[in-house]
Amino acid sequence: MHMARIAVDFGLVVLIWLVQLIIYPSFRYYSPAELAIWHPQYSNMITLIVGPLMLAQVGLVGIDLWQRFSWPTLLSAMLVGLMWAATAFVSVPIHNAIGAGDASAATLARLVDTNWLRTIGWTVIFLLGLMRR
Repeated sequence: MHMARIAVDFGLVVLIWLVQLIIYPSFRYYSPAELAIWHPQYSNMITLIVGPLMLAQVGLVGIDLWQRFSWPTLLSAMLVGLMWAATAFVSVPIHNAIGAGDASAATLARLVDTNWLRTIGWTVIFLLGLMRR
């Protein structure tokens, strides 16, 4: 069980750093018309990767918390909840705005800037998972 949690947490941490440093910043190199074509495709494809990882993380952290309570696991669970909230209430609305045609420099910068919360959060979750023994 522990190795599955490490694998899922690692998958999310690698993915979020790629998104933060490469994918989201690259959006500014598209014209608004090009981004209007690319963004829906990107959103659908990335959801196929991140969705199962996020669901698996919820399940694995929940099992971890249930089977062997620890303060790092409780903190991980709270951070996982925060990552879901940040995704649903911050990132998804920005992606919806981009999908609706708002590819302004300010919107794209907001996407990158607000994503630091998830980048740091998933990094901390991964490190907390490593602490579990």
